[in-house]
Amino acid sequence: MKRRWVLYLAIGALFGIFDFVYLEFLYRVPWDRIFGFSPAGTLGWFVRFVVLNIGLWLVPVLPVALYEGRISRLRLRSAGASLSVWCAAIVAYYLAYAAELAFWGTPGRLELHISNRGSEYFWQNWSSVFQGTILRGIAEWIVLAVVGGAIVGFLTTSIYLHVGRRWEMTHERI
Repeated sequence: MKRRWVLYLAIGALFGIFDFVYLEFLYRVPWDRIFGFSPAGTLGWFVRFVVLNIGLWLVPVLPVALYEGRISRLRLRSAGASLSVWCAAIVAYYLAYAAELAFWGTPGRLELHISNRGSEYFWQNWSSVFQGTILRGIAEWIVLAVVGGAIVGFLTTSIYLHVGRRWEMTHERI
């Protein structure tokens, strides 16, 4: 495996951990108090959900798609690189969630904290959460990561190659 592919996976993993922490921050902001329950509040919801949440996922994948497209000049390789970034991010996101439950604790889920490992039902609880929340979450979102990542990478490189060809054709004539 080439070093750049390891780098793509590392970028995805770091982004997944960042996104986990970032979303906790994002949902603690009192958006209703800032924007109110008005058309501005609806705009605030749109900005929060679409731009700050979903749009953020383009930040790690676009540079990777462009770089892979520039290096390999292959749309499918760029699609593979992009979906690899998003898949690594999904796995890292859910592993960060598991780490939070186990080591830092979450209100309402204190039975999963490592300090309760002597409890009679500790491992049963963890088995249930691991299968029902962690693995199911990864399985659900990995499909979107594969399909969406492939589409974003393919389209990004297609645009890059198209614009690059037009630029080269324009500058050859001069």
